[in-house]
Amino acid sequence: MHSQRFCPHPALRDYVSAYILSDYGCADKTTCIYPAGSAILCFSLDSPFTFREISSGRIIQFSRFNFIPQFKQARFYEVIAGPTKVLHVIFEPYGAYRLLGIPQNCPFDKHGISLIDMLVSRATPLLNQIEDAAYDINLIIQMLDDWLKNQLAKNEKIDVSRVGYACKLIEASNGTLPIEQLTQNMRVSKRVLEYQFQEQVGLSPKLFSRITRFNALFTIVKSSGDTDWQEVLFKYNYFDQAHLIREFKYFSGSAPSRLPATRPILNLDL
Repeated sequence: MHSQRFCPHPALRDYVSAYILSDYGCADKTTCIYPAGSAILCFSLDSPFTFREISSGRIIQFSRFNFIPQFKQARFYEVIAGPTKVLHVIFEPYGAYRLLGIPQNCPFDKHGISLIDMLVSRATPLLNQIEDAAYDINLIIQMLDDWLKNQLAKNEKIDVSRVGYACKLIEASNGTLPIEQLTQNMRVSKRVLEYQFQEQVGLSPKLFSRITRFNALFTIVKSSGDTDWQEVLFKYNYFDQAHLIREFKYFSGSAPSRLPATRPILNLDL
């Protein structure tokens, strides 16, 4: 699978991390997606996806344009049918709430929801334009930039500054900053921060921290063949090796030493 990363318009960079175009022309039949700490918009440029969730056997049929909310554990799928190319909008943790104006603690289907069902008429003109643009990726990105900037202006009263600052502190510590210290630094109660995180991120501050720490560890596991586990335990504030393995397995579905060769459906390491 080949992927390309594109930068959003400067006005959107506080809320959109990147656009990623994935080419699934020769994708594996078995794929997965890991918790990333961000919601995602998916625009299939030709045909929709049909998956079978390996753990449950459930058949999942996506429309061409979908919103994927925050999720907590790895998911493994068998691809039954899929598009050739998909453009992903990778939000900042609070970006979907700021731009779309939809609370992230809504009862979304965990595998995703059609943009038409979620946004109704707000998304229809954009989706029609993307269909007409076919594979002209530069034109599609310009359309997305314009549409998202319009959403930014429409939702200008939404304030994500507190949660955004908290996310930056958590990410800067690779998820190791204690929540009590976080709330003290921000001079806000734990209850208030919890409520705002659930609404704006779709996760609790604690769970967002755990996912952030997992992603830092996951990068090490994927890239290093000779890991100093004692150093990792100390750096990421794990109690012991059993704690590290338990956390890694919770989010990835396997122990670090048994990470499957399954290729993720989306490559964020670009």
